[in-house]
Parts: sequence; C-alpha cells; structure tokens
Amino acid sequence: MLILDRYLLRNFLKGYFASLVVFISLFIIGDIFTSLQDMLQNHPPIIKIVECYLYGIPLFFSQTSPMAALLATLFTLSQLNQSNEIIAMRSSGLSIYQIIRPLIAFGLTLSLAILLINEMVLPHSQKMNQWIKRFVIERPTGGQSDQAVENVAVYGFNNRLFFINKLFPKSNRIEGLTILEHDSQQNVKSKIYAEKAEWRNNRWVLYQCYIYHLGDGKKIKSEPLYFSDTVFKIEETPADFLRQNVAVENMNIRELAGYISRLSQSRETTTVKRLLVDLYQKTSFPFTSLIIILIGIPSSIVIRRRAIAFSSISLCIAISFFFYVAFAVSIALGKGGAVPPFVAAWMSHVLFGSVALILISRIP
Repeated sequence: MLILDRYLLRNFLKGYFASLVVFISLFIIGDIFTSLQDMLQNHPPIIKIVECYLYGIPLFFSQTSPMAALLATLFTLSQLNQSNEIIAMRSSGLSIYQIIRPLIAFGLTLSLAILLINEMVLPHSQKMNQWIKRFVIERPTGGQSDQAVENVAVYGFNNRLFFINKLFPKSNRIEGLTILEHDSQQNVKSKIYAEKAEWRNNRWVLYQCYIYHLGDGKKIKSEPLYFSDTVFKIEETPADFLRQNVAVENMNIRELAGYISRLSQSRETTTVKRLLVDLYQKTSFPFTSLIIILIGIPSSIVIRRRAIAFSSISLCIAISFFFYVAFAVSIALGKGGAVPPFVAAWMSHVLFGSVALILISRIP
C-alpha cells in the first residue's frame, strides 16, 4: 500500500469510527428510553440489559455504517480540499481515481463485511436480543412461564394459510386458529376455524371447530360442519409454526431462500414475489456503504473553505435522504408487482452508483 493510500485511509478511518460510535450510541440511548418504563417496572438484571444491547450491536452496525462512511468521506476529502492537498496530489500526476482508490476499496470491504455479518451473525444476535427484551425486560415478574406468541401467520403445505391468535410453545396449544384452503387458482375453497387446538401424539386436535365449504364468489355452499373436538390432518408441527413465524429481517439469505422454495409449493405467487424482493434486498443493502461513499466523493471535493463542517453535515443528510427514499420507493414498486424483484432491489444502487461515477469522472 502506498504512503498516500495509508494517509488517506488513516484519516478516513478516524472519521468513520468516530461517527459509527456516535450513531450506535444514539441508537442505544433511544432504545433505552423506549424500554425505560419496562426496566423500571420489572427490574431486569443489569447484566441482561448489557447483554441485550451487545446482541443489538450487529444490527446497529449494519444500519449506521452507510451514514458513518458518508460522513467520514465528506469530512476527509473536504478537509484535504481545504488545505489544498488534493490540488498538490493532482499536480504530482495522480488521477482522481488514484486518490480515491483507498476509499473505494474500504467501501467494498465494508460492504462485504456487512453482508457476512448479516448472513452469519445478525439472525442469531437478533433472536437473542428480542428474546431478552421480551422475556426479561418487558415481561412482568411472576408472569406465566408459557409465554404466548401472538398473531402468527404462516403459509403451509397443501396450499393452506394459517392465522393463529395465540401460540403457546411450551404446552403446544393454540387459541384462535383459522385455516384457509386454496385451490390451484388461489381461490379459497374452504375455511376452518377452531377456538382451541392442541398437539397430542404427533397430531393436532381441534376444539369447537367449524368447517365452511365455499363456492364461486366465496359464498358458503351449505351449513358449516361443527365438531366439539376432532383430529385434523395438519402437517405443520408447533415447531414449524414457530420457525416459519420468524420475521424476514431475522432470516439470513439461506433461510429465506429455503422458506421461499417451500412456500412456492403453495403457489402463493403474490407472497413469493414479495419475499423475493426481500431476498434480493438482503444482497443489495450491504452495498449501500460503497454506493454512498461514491456519492459523497464528488460532493466533498467541491466543498470550499467556508463552513466545511456544516456543508458536510447538510450534504450527508441530503444525499442519504434521497438515496433511502429512492431505495424505499423501488422496494415498494417491487412488492407491488410494478417491477421485477431483482430490479427493485438493485435499481437505486445502480442508478445512484452510475450517477456518482459520472460525477467523479467530470471532476476537474
């Protein structure tokens, strides 16, 4: 590595890590204030609170790294520009690409690191973070040991859609179960509702169960069938319901791809397309740091001597705002079916990256 590369990278890393610490601290402080009432009421152990936020650091790091990288880019290059060091570098025969090479290399390395962290660390850390919040911080002391998981929605085998009001994992029982069965054209052909369900001897027993058969126009064909208790063939186990109820953001790429493959058997094309957008988003979002560094390079080099700090911060906010708005809009278009899932996930990155490279090439 050239001496100049080390010099630029050292200055950049100082600004990056300083910004990262500030952003992560703000995230933690904001979350503490959100949970402060539960902490004062339930008196969780201090060690558990610390552990909770340690598990939250991978998520905070992933979300705040692009902003920290942009702020470091703006401050580093604008300060070099203020002291005429960039002019001296150009006068010595260096091109703009040779000057910014260490920043681009760091952006690519950071993006790959975020991708690996999101794939290998984040799912487990988020599960532990949410478990501590739910069962240690938010849960009242002396509460029931069989904590209910509420509002579970799962697409299962045999083209069935399950809605569960409350699932009790320890006792393997359900309160409020609705099952919608679909035909090959995704029309609802029957509806099953049970007030309670229990997992006994590797099968589901439904209590106070009503079965409605639907015809064209979703009208009930005949009087519903009623059973005070009946064994109903459901291939999903309680563990399956819990596993599939994991939030998409807490899945890694492999888990989400497997869930999509399993869900595709139900021919729920609309939901599959939405999940494909989430899948491709998991590969595109980590590269936000690289794209946002590219965007910040031409912006910071044109900053003049006056109000460097304020100009940098203003540019940081404006650039981040427009990029994240464009990214959110493209994701929404993808989930709405207006654009293909892959295009929706990468559209804003390609657009802003291309514009940034064009602006960099036009730097005098």
